[in-house]
Amino acid sequence: MKYFFKNKCLEFIVGGALGVFAGLAQAQGWQPQQNVALIVPSTAGGSLDHVGRTIQRMWEQQKLVKASSTIVNMGGAGHALAYNFLNARAGNPLFLSITSSTLHANHINGRYALSYRDFTPLAVMLTEYIAIAVRSDSPLKTGKDLVEALREDPRKYSLAISSAVGGTHHISFGLPLQSGKVEVNKTRLVAFTSTGDGVTALLGGHVDVLSGGTVQIAPHVASGRMRVLAVSSPKRMTGTLATAPTWPEQGYKGVMENWRGVMGAKGISAAQIAYWDGVFGKIAASADFKDQAEKNQWEIAYKNSAETAKFFASEYADLKSVMDFLGLSGKPNS
Repeated sequence: MKYFFKNKCLEFIVGGALGVFAGLAQAQGWQPQQNVALIVPSTAGGSLDHVGRTIQRMWEQQKLVKASSTIVNMGGAGHALAYNFLNARAGNPLFLSITSSTLHANHINGRYALSYRDFTPLAVMLTEYIAIAVRSDSPLKTGKDLVEALREDPRKYSLAISSAVGGTHHISFGLPLQSGKVEVNKTRLVAFTSTGDGVTALLGGHVDVLSGGTVQIAPHVASGRMRVLAVSSPKRMTGTLATAPTWPEQGYKGVMENWRGVMGAKGISAAQIAYWDGVFGKIAASADFKDQAEKNQWEIAYKNSAETAKFFASEYADLKSVMDFLGLSGKPNS
C-alpha cells in the first residue's frame, strides 16, 4: 500500500511538472527548432545583402534566434528568383526574405506576377536613401549638370541602375529627369543585380553615372574616388554625404523612400508571426542597430507585421501612381 501511494505521489509530481513545462512552452509560443534561411534577393556585397547580414548577425549575437541560421544570396531576374523560391515554401516559417520596394515596382511594371499579397509581411526595418554618383574625375559636378546635359542629349551619359529596369533605382533617375523634361525613354540604362556590381562598373570606367545605395557609395566618397550629384532624401544627410545636395534643392523631383523590410512565406501561423515580431522588434530597439544605422546612413523606420501589411498596401498604391506618371507601369495588376 505504501509502495502504491509513493508511486501515485511520484506520478502526481511528475505529471504536475510536465504540466508546468507544457504550460511554459505554450506561453513561450512557437520558435524555430531547425535552421532558418534568410534569403537576400541580390548578389553578395550589395545594399540588400548588407542589411540581411546585419540582421542575421544581430539575431545570433543577441541570442534572439536560438536555432542556426544562414544567408542565402539569390540575385538575378530583378529579385524574381528569390521571391519564386520563397513563394514555393508556403506555410514554412523557417524561410524569410529581405525585401524592398522593388517587390512592388516589378509587379507594377509587369516584370513578374508575384506581389506583396503572395507573402507574409513581417517588418520594415529602415530606409536607405539612394545616391546618384559619378567618379571624382567626371565633368559632372551636380545633379543639375546631369539633367541639363541629358536634356540636350539623352544618350550622352550611361546610367547604371542597381536593380532591374522599372525598379526603384530606375525610378530614382526617372523622377528628376522627367521633371527636368529629359526624354527618359531615350537614355542609356545599364542594369546590375546589386549596388556592389554597379560600384565596380563605375569605378572601372564602364558606366558614367550610378544610382545606388548610400552605404556602398559613402566609403568611395570618403576616399575621394566618387562624388555624389544628388541624394533621394527629403533633407540633407549627415556624415560622409552631408555635402551632397537633395534633388529638390536643385529644382527637381526625386525624393523617395528606399525602405528595407523582411517578409515570410504565405500561410504561416499567428504564433509564428508573433515570434518574428518579437525578434525584429528587439533588433530595431537595440543599441547595436542604432549604431549601425548611424554608421550606414540608415534611417530607422521599424514597423511590426500588422503595420507592415498596411504600409505595403499604401506604398504599392503610391508607387503605382508614380510609375504610371513615368510610363513605367506594365499590364494592369490586381
